[in-house]
Amino acid sequence: MVNRMRRKLLCGLATVAVALHWVPTAGAQPVPARDLWDFPLGAVGAPAALAAEAGVGLWNPAMMALPEGMRWRAGVASLSTGADQGVEGQLLGIAWQRQGGTSIGLSIARAAVGDLVRTDTDPQSLGSLPYESLLGSLSVARPITPWLTAGVAARLRQGRAERDVRTALAADVGALVNYGPWRDFRLAAGTFLWRPGREAEDRPLITIATDARLVGSSSLGEARLGIAGQSATRGQRDRTSRELGPFASGRLGPVEARAAVPTVWSGDVRITRTRFSVSLYLARFVVGIGREDASVGLGPMYQFTFSSFGK
Repeated sequence: MVNRMRRKLLCGLATVAVALHWVPTAGAQPVPARDLWDFPLGAVGAPAALAAEAGVGLWNPAMMALPEGMRWRAGVASLSTGADQGVEGQLLGIAWQRQGGTSIGLSIARAAVGDLVRTDTDPQSLGSLPYESLLGSLSVARPITPWLTAGVAARLRQGRAERDVRTALAADVGALVNYGPWRDFRLAAGTFLWRPGREAEDRPLITIATDARLVGSSSLGEARLGIAGQSATRGQRDRTSRELGPFASGRLGPVEARAAVPTVWSGDVRITRTRFSVSLYLARFVVGIGREDASVGLGPMYQFTFSSFGK
């Protein structure tokens, strides 16, 4: 059974990759508004590779897998930045677990810049200038062994910059290693918006994170410490954007807190960010709020998440 499911996952990913290689996209030009997906929608506080609070595994398909005994989970997330950036994002998703342990998830996300106006030779506004992106995802994840979970996702993305509207397909993979006997060690990695054969024109994001339990005996009372990173090549100029830094989390009963201090390198620019979030577990509901600040005078970014599950 395990070997058969492993073959299904690999064959499904190969089929999507071949399709992506041969499907043309509007003259093979980059899809507008790709930069809007640099904002961590659904992943403030938790590293992107381990983010699961919204319940849809947006950044790592393996994190969409539901634990044993959980039949379904639905979640929403909302992100907003300060007026100097004006970015907003929304995420809605649902996942359910079939008999045999396979989880299937559907999600739709939107990111946009508000308050952009079109002008001519004078400052008078001639109307709004749309700059936004929609992303639909179909994900499949399941445990391969007691300590390894794998996932794949097929995505359809549309980007719009004024009258320029383009679409593209993407295929992503992810994995989660959870080794309980050694301090509940976790190692997660995933791709985001990977277009095989078109990496130079539409950069994929690679995320990775690892942590371990320092104190506590269960997920209801513990403290964890880890390190997370991610990297992306910025378009045809091959300018790499990297992020790396420590993060910590802790839970005591119904309250969970997370904090991270990543450093971001983009070309010759280096920025240190601080992120923190608090989540409250109430019966079958989880409510969370997070904030991110940068050290270069940019306004803060806020995020709200809400999820529910059923057994």
